[in-house]
Amino acid sequence: MGKSKYSHFSREQLEAKLEKLERERYGLVWEDKEENVAKQCETELPVLIEDVTREIVCDPEKPYNFIIEGDNYHSLYTLNFTHKKKIDVIYIDPPYNTGNKSWKYNNNYVDKEDNYRHSKWLSFMSKRLRLARQLLSNRGILICAIDDNEFAGLKLLCDMIFKEQNRLGTLVVVHNPRGRNDDKFFASQHEYLLVYAKNIDNANIADFNLEEKDKTQYNKNDGISFYAETSFIRTGNNSKRSERPNLYYPIFFNEETNKLSLTKHNSQWEELLPLDSKGEEKCWRWGKETFLQLKDTELFVKKVNGKNRIYKKRRLKEETGKRPKTVWYDAKYDASSNGIMLLKKIFGTDNSFNYPKSLFAVKDIIQITSKPNSLILDFFAGSGTTGHAVMELNKEDGGNRQFILCTNNENNICEEVTFPRIKKVIEGYADKGGMPANVKYFRQSFVPNVASDKDKRELVNRSTELLCMAENTFEMCVKRNSKSDFAIFKNATKQTAIIYDEESIKKCVKKLNEKQEELDTVIYVFSYDHTYEADDFENLNISFTVKPIPEAILNVYRKISKMYKK
Repeated sequence: MGKSKYSHFSREQLEAKLEKLERERYGLVWEDKEENVAKQCETELPVLIEDVTREIVCDPEKPYNFIIEGDNYHSLYTLNFTHKKKIDVIYIDPPYNTGNKSWKYNNNYVDKEDNYRHSKWLSFMSKRLRLARQLLSNRGILICAIDDNEFAGLKLLCDMIFKEQNRLGTLVVVHNPRGRNDDKFFASQHEYLLVYAKNIDNANIADFNLEEKDKTQYNKNDGISFYAETSFIRTGNNSKRSERPNLYYPIFFNEETNKLSLTKHNSQWEELLPLDSKGEEKCWRWGKETFLQLKDTELFVKKVNGKNRIYKKRRLKEETGKRPKTVWYDAKYDASSNGIMLLKKIFGTDNSFNYPKSLFAVKDIIQITSKPNSLILDFFAGSGTTGHAVMELNKEDGGNRQFILCTNNENNICEEVTFPRIKKVIEGYADKGGMPANVKYFRQSFVPNVASDKDKRELVNRSTELLCMAENTFEMCVKRNSKSDFAIFKNATKQTAIIYDEESIKKCVKKLNEKQEELDTVIYVFSYDHTYEADDFENLNISFTVKPIPEAILNVYRKISKMYKK
């Protein structure tokens, strides 16, 4: 008999393992598979390098959007330093694990014959979702697209990471109305969107904007506005007399004068009660006081099956939107027409990307989960649909949403599909006008894990992009040079000073005093540990915050490492 995989465990480790299994009697358990990209972070630390040849600036006053080329695990690692608790919406479309060699694990395609196919996928997703959750703001929402291959496992995994009570809903999107003809039993038409909140108490799902076809029902006009008819009898929850007794009362109608009243003045006034078609007692939509205020302009009576019925005018100006439903069935969600064919229109060629999402499916889910100034992340960015959708929404409502797109460059997808699509959408394509936006393009790079003072200096020297992204300050005011080993960057409201060598502190302080910018100021200063000398900055005549580096970065990376060793 071979050795057990637990034979090297200490008594304390075995007890901890048993305790964990006892806690997880109900839930999701899988054989965790080590992943090379995660193991790499034990010896190397991810940083970012900007490709300045791909920078796009349309309006210097507007914020930047980011494209990050590299494995999304490493991108999420760096974003945990730059954007922890800053992301409002995460939309992802991960590999569906169909078994058709559509995704790689440790550089090898995973097929249907792999006995650990589902375990590998869950290990892959678990690492990334745990990192992603830490990026969400307190009102943040995660949306994950998936099909039947991993729907059940992903739902349990998200219940575990985000907590079941924070699940906002499961949506069905009909993305292939024709159905898949190669399915053996049922021609699949749909996929799912799993929607979770960081904290359900802070979550908000907006209504859909009304489209022109929705407005056609408002086809009557009384001189005040267009309106649609709806019964004055309440329906749905709290519609019974026993539930809202104060809303059950007689209303009197005079057919000759076409007037409504709470008083029966004579025999010409007919009593009307809130009874449904079966004669069951319901209640009115308003109480008596509101009825008296609005009856002459907002209510009317018409005959239905020979009986007088009271109707309310539902005015167009009252209807700002419509509640999203759990099944999305609309031609605009067709991934062929508004995904594949749209990419063909953008690039003017076929086969630029397999299985892109419908632009409208992504646009609609972002519209109802975001606000006009939200920050949206997609760490399975693929063809860049999420960035396209964000720019479309900003154009429609004047918003300032920003996007961060993360994707690897397998088959040159980031360089030849993701970035070019975003560039074409900004500049305009075919018969579509442009949508001005600013973009910075970064690539993942690595420095040795810190084991010496030399390594600390190497990390600081390579951290400029990380620090500028964390503070969202990219306009260079003072350039680093051999005589002054510091740099200063700013935006409209903030400036960031980076002091790469402690010998340059006095020069940096002098420069900041000369500039006298009335901006929030963050100073990153090199230090061998987590401290700095407060006296070094006592002559600085502006308000400021000091953060020692590389400790500010290392502290975040250490926490991630500890999280995965638990």
